Amino acid sequence: MRSPEHRLAALALTAFAVSASGCTGEELDAPPEATEELRLGRVHVVLEPEADPDVVNDSEAFEISARFAFVRGLDQDFVRARIDMPLLATDVVQPSDCVVTDTLVTVEPTEIPQGELLQLRLVDAGDIAVRIGNHSIDLPLMIRPDLLPYMSGLEYLYVGEEAPRNLDADGGARVTVDAKGSQTDEFPPFRAEGIVPAPLGLDMSEADQRELANNALVLRWQAADEDELITVRLTGLQGGDPVGADLTCVLDDVGQTALDFGRLQTLGLMLDAESLRVTASRLQQTQFDAGDFVGSELFIERREQLIVPLP
Repeated sequence: MRSPEHRLAALALTAFAVSASGCTGEELDAPPEATEELRLGRVHVVLEPEADPDVVNDSEAFEISARFAFVRGLDQDFVRARIDMPLLATDVVQPSDCVVTDTLVTVEPTEIPQGELLQLRLVDAGDIAVRIGNHSIDLPLMIRPDLLPYMSGLEYLYVGEEAPRNLDADGGARVTVDAKGSQTDEFPPFRAEGIVPAPLGLDMSEADQRELANNALVLRWQAADEDELITVRLTGLQGGDPVGADLTCVLDDVGQTALDFGRLQTLGLMLDAESLRVTASRLQQTQFDAGDFVGSELFIERREQLIVPLP
């Protein structure tokens, strides 16, 4: 548990970093009412089992991040890319379609407004604890200074080699996020709850592997709900390193698909690679309110990987 003195020291260091980076000689002094305000909040839990099936390990690697951004005068796409809070592929890609992954993230704004008070501040939400089943994790708080004079704040990030061992193999473990709120009135305490999705059981049979010679990538998994979607990322590998374009596909969660290699090649997939890394994700999404951060998101994502040797 972090002490109030520790948090105040972190905030002071953030202010110092922003002040130092902001000494550019340029003034951004337009009145606040001339700019548009935006609030974005997201807690993202990622569970991912071992990619190597030969590794005997019944636990899962996982990552938890939390960010709450107050934005003024900046383009939303630019902000989302800057703070690693992109839109979901399922929100922007039609089912059964594939796109180059890089096109899903806008790195630069079309135009940064001039003469406005620009601000991108990652807000302190107080101590945050995440409980998965019977396992509780206190999220470490990190200062995120930036070279941009209008960006500052704090975020939360936890990366673990092992996920809780008491997860139900069929999914359904409850996830609870509790935040104590900031020491000021800016961010109140909140609780958000969700459920761990069922594992996909991503697989390719010997018959499916033979279909590779016919330019078809056949994948199978345990269907959850035909009204839901899953996301699949395809990456060519040469000597273990990525080659060609990384692709993202959105598919109906019906348990199987057959993707046309010819179509994937036109998008930039490197088909003369030695192998193909397939990463499939099933996601459970809920919304919660935390003061003015209305419609904040809790994402609980279950990922699985499959390495497919190419003929």
